[in-house]
Amino acid sequence: MSKSLMETVLGDDWQQLPDVIQRHYRISDGQQSRLEGTMEIGYPGYLFPLIWMIHLFGGLLLWRGQAAHAEVDKTANGELLHWYRTMTYANGRTDCFSSQMSYAADHELIESIGFGFGLRLKVSVENGDLLYRSKGHFWQCGPLCLNIPDCLLLGSANIREHAVSEDAFYLDFSIRHPWWGVSYYYRGNFRYC
Repeated sequence: MSKSLMETVLGDDWQQLPDVIQRHYRISDGQQSRLEGTMEIGYPGYLFPLIWMIHLFGGLLLWRGQAAHAEVDKTANGELLHWYRTMTYANGRTDCFSSQMSYAADHELIESIGFGFGLRLKVSVENGDLLYRSKGHFWQCGPLCLNIPDCLLLGSANIREHAVSEDAFYLDFSIRHPWWGVSYYYRGNFRYC
């Protein structure tokens, strides 16, 4: 079996991850996996117009909520890892967002959404947790690539995945802006289907 994207990105650090998090990323060309969980999604109400615009371009979940049922489907296709996330809220409303991850360099990924927008991410392992830290946004149209500092959008993203048992982990995703503080977050527990 060929190496998964995360194994390639992390190199020797891959072995420091607990099995439950390795399982989350141990898919390679043509393979799929599915997770289910319960999430909380939040942001300050005054940021709704900016989050709505980002959602239109394919990023983030639009609706805030407690105890939203989450389904996360991943598919490996060559050197890309495709994500499709679906939330079902207590009121029956659904929301989704998809992205794809690709290798940028050792310990670095690119996560792309629609219309050429994306995020550079530094990836590391600390005390068995998988950490992602944003290194700036970008917009690419053909050969033209425009860097967008995090502070011109919602801020800098940090993601932590922490094992809570042999078949479950906790995800904490937050974006912090230098002026607004925490501008967006989602967090919750996940298990394999």
